[in-house]
Amino acid sequence: MNALIRKDLYTQKTSTYLISALWFIIFTNFFTDGQPVRHVLLLIFVAYFIAISTSNKAFEKESVLLNSLPVTRKQFVLAKYASAIIWFGLSTVAVLFYIFLFDIFAPFPTRMMTIPELLIALGCFYLIISLFYPLQFKAGYILASSLTIALPLLSMMSFRIILNIMENPRMAAEQKFFLQTADLITTNQWTIALSVLLISALLTWLSILLSIRIIHKTDFDHA
Repeated sequence: MNALIRKDLYTQKTSTYLISALWFIIFTNFFTDGQPVRHVLLLIFVAYFIAISTSNKAFEKESVLLNSLPVTRKQFVLAKYASAIIWFGLSTVAVLFYIFLFDIFAPFPTRMMTIPELLIALGCFYLIISLFYPLQFKAGYILASSLTIALPLLSMMSFRIILNIMENPRMAAEQKFFLQTADLITTNQWTIALSVLLISALLTWLSILLSIRIIHKTDFDHA
């Protein structure tokens, strides 16, 4: 399995890291105003984009290489989920360095991400990964990535709607609700983080079992 993880690391294209900069534009416009939700969303989808970029070949093509390695299809699936944590770690370093630069040099109020925020991002990242891999193994990369790539768009639309509500003086009740929700999350970050991680761990485990089942039932002429 370690060979499969190294394969994903070594075969990742340099262009993937450059294209990942687009997420910084989408979520922050290359400026950060210190809103933690922007940083959490940025980290989730930078890591997600890099992780799925190693899966842009059909399993039929990838299995040609797998047949030359002493690994099983179960190990192939486990390696995909395991290597995701490496991509998350690299993305965390990049995002934290980005925030650090703004905190030191830019005249904008910001702060570093807290540990609970990083754990929330990790849990949400694996929730999306857990949706992507079974879809990819069953229906292919294009459909899986198309369905899951809609999540950043929905996230940004929701975030924009909330901002519009907060700027509308006629929506006092809605503003109060969102302020109370934000205060609840801020004051109970560890509870939220542990809850997200628990749900993510459960769904990831189910996703792994489903992916293994799909792979075992897939026949390849050259396999």
